[in-house]
Amino acid sequence: MGAEVSSSLKNRTVSVCDDAMTLQIRNNYLPLHFHQIHGENVKLLKNGTVACRSDGFCKGIAFSNRPVMVGEPIYIRFLEISSNWSGALRIGFTMNDPATMKSKLPRYACPDLTSMQGNWAKAIAERMAKKDSILYYYVDQNGDVHYGIDLEEHGVFFGGVNTSSKLWAVLDIYGNTVAVEFVDPNTLNPEFISDSSQNNSILTGSNEGQNSSAMNFEINQFLSFHTTHGKNVSLKTNRTIASRKQGSNSLAYIFTERCLKLEEKVVVEICRTNPKYNGSLLYGITSCNPSTLNPNHFPENADDLLDRPEYWIVRNDSNCYEVGDTIVYSISTEGEVIVMKNCDYKLSKFHVDPTQPLWLFFNLIGPVSEISLLGSSVPETAVFDIANHFEGMKVSLPIKSDRSSGMPGTSGQHTCNECVICFGEQVDCAIYRCGHMCMCYTCASKLKNSSNDQCPICREVIQDVIRIYR
Repeated sequence: MGAEVSSSLKNRTVSVCDDAMTLQIRNNYLPLHFHQIHGENVKLLKNGTVACRSDGFCKGIAFSNRPVMVGEPIYIRFLEISSNWSGALRIGFTMNDPATMKSKLPRYACPDLTSMQGNWAKAIAERMAKKDSILYYYVDQNGDVHYGIDLEEHGVFFGGVNTSSKLWAVLDIYGNTVAVEFVDPNTLNPEFISDSSQNNSILTGSNEGQNSSAMNFEINQFLSFHTTHGKNVSLKTNRTIASRKQGSNSLAYIFTERCLKLEEKVVVEICRTNPKYNGSLLYGITSCNPSTLNPNHFPENADDLLDRPEYWIVRNDSNCYEVGDTIVYSISTEGEVIVMKNCDYKLSKFHVDPTQPLWLFFNLIGPVSEISLLGSSVPETAVFDIANHFEGMKVSLPIKSDRSSGMPGTSGQHTCNECVICFGEQVDCAIYRCGHMCMCYTCASKLKNSSNDQCPICREVIQDVIRIYR
């Protein structure tokens, strides 16, 4: 099994403070069991961890008993295989609570269940279904489902899963697959677990001197680095670990793969240091979508980024870091940026413009030569980017606008020809496939390439932006 996936399940405790606080990172997932709602040919055994098809070759749909997290690997052991049938296990996800599907379960997951809204599944190859083999799969933030078998990583299996709400695992015990078992990752052999944890986990601590008590939040979101990065940095472990290339001390820029939600807490761990290099870890906030950047044009001096037309904040972190130190970055709804190192409640604080999509970025210079994105803590009410600030427009267009401020207001009539995002440019494009005309081409293109790529009117996923010439 690929270490890049299984690493997120390693159970470990990291002590980062001697006195005020102990930071613990550990597996927070309850072991998966099968839901009591399942196909009529399914029997549950071993306290609900085993599902067995008792008759025929179909009516074997089963679900996890709880929602699974984005980035959480699901481990399944093949307990019994039959040579009497063709086809094999189907795996996938559903947005529909299994408790509501008792009277709606079809004979097959594919295509019957997948033809119903909010369900995604695909059949694995028959050759993969071998007795005692362990299959794993998970869905990433982009809706791509990755999978592997035993020690072999197979990459993306299928895509298109909507990760905006709760997801339950779906298994169709079909064909040659007769019995399967959910495997508790904490019981796997060490060979399935990597030392570099990806940690979709819990982060807790205590700050005894503070009336506000302590940092106490759950890492509940998978987060990786963007594919655009400086020439002197390499990414590994599903782009969650960034390493500066040996012998270099510049042009090691890295960005988060998506803009941050307001109130989201991003957790970074120091993985490697090299004291022979001078300088400080550099970090910052930008409104520039990394997809638009040319890696060959990154400046040697990060301060030169301030000359670019986008919004850039560049900071030097002069703290001394050791391997295992943890840094938490967050942006409040008021634009306050708070950076916390280990048990220091407010290591740094400054303000940014929260009305724009904002990416976190680093330049790995100085002693810090490798960092890991452990994940992030995202409150349910967190806002992804500026488009979400205008969610009400889908039911209230046209709206009033304050032309002097460029933001929604109480005076001045907003016309249908004015972009609902920037309120400054004229509508000059149409969204495919919904056909709505509500944005300028620049804003629509940025929204399409963001993690919240939905039409602000109907919330249909933006597949393309078509420029309109009047």
